[in-house]
Amino acid sequence: MAISSYKIGEFFSGEFRLVTRRKKRVSRVRNICHTSTILTTNDDDDGNLNINYETLFGKLLEAEVEVKNSSFADNVFHYLKDSLTALNSSGICDILCYGLGHFSTHRSSKYQLALLLSLKKHYNPQIYVYDPVFSSDEIKFLKQLDFNVITINEECKRIIGDNVTLVYMPHCSVHLINNFLYANWCKNLNKCILLTNSFSIVADDLREKNKSSPIDYVFRIRPYVTEITLRNDFVYEEVFNDLSIHTFLEQNINAIPESFWSTREKPCYQDIDIDYLTAKQTKEIDAKNCNKQDEI
Repeated sequence: MAISSYKIGEFFSGEFRLVTRRKKRVSRVRNICHTSTILTTNDDDDGNLNINYETLFGKLLEAEVEVKNSSFADNVFHYLKDSLTALNSSGICDILCYGLGHFSTHRSSKYQLALLLSLKKHYNPQIYVYDPVFSSDEIKFLKQLDFNVITINEECKRIIGDNVTLVYMPHCSVHLINNFLYANWCKNLNKCILLTNSFSIVADDLREKNKSSPIDYVFRIRPYVTEITLRNDFVYEEVFNDLSIHTFLEQNINAIPESFWSTREKPCYQDIDIDYLTAKQTKEIDAKNCNKQDEI
């Protein structure tokens, strides 16, 4: 039976379980067209063989087992537990994930999604995901996993609420990390945990290259961040390299003067090469794809 005939994403006794349901027509997302890619069985994205959702789901579960049984995942969950204790929190209510990429064809993205599945199983949070490169098939697949797929390119400027949120941005552009900090530039940062590129490595790289960069919010908040470096011992080292857990402890945040937060200008990356799709670029791509669909 094809995976489209299942409701995916319910967890019972710590296990991922499939629950059958009646088939129903898939409703189309209004006013949004997404770039379509070929789902392949090859992690090198050669596009030779199509696969169905059930095959993709099976590959993802295999990857989840590998991640779950790794010492890297042990470290992630151990240090997340320590971070939650330091934040006086019992759990993670929401996970906000940006930048997974094409998990249906790319090995790194697949394993990064597998870690997200493990986090979902462990904390049972609401999960919100976005990447402008997701294909329409990948979006449908994520929805079947009971993920909330963000429909517009917010450029990582979503404002978190009062509950503890894990912000998972594996190998995202440092400009997007900067955007997130800008959007949440207040004492409420102590309600989030960032699992993303090491702030220390980012700063050191720019210093070594003697480059100036308009990622002001990363540099300004860095002295008040508690960063835990994750040892990269996963079997595929490119999947989780240079990631750290970043927390903003209440005692550190409260020591910051109010004037620190009041200086808040919108990031400007003019005349600088940025390595992400802007909201404007995404709208242009979606409009072209919609026009192509209308011509078919």
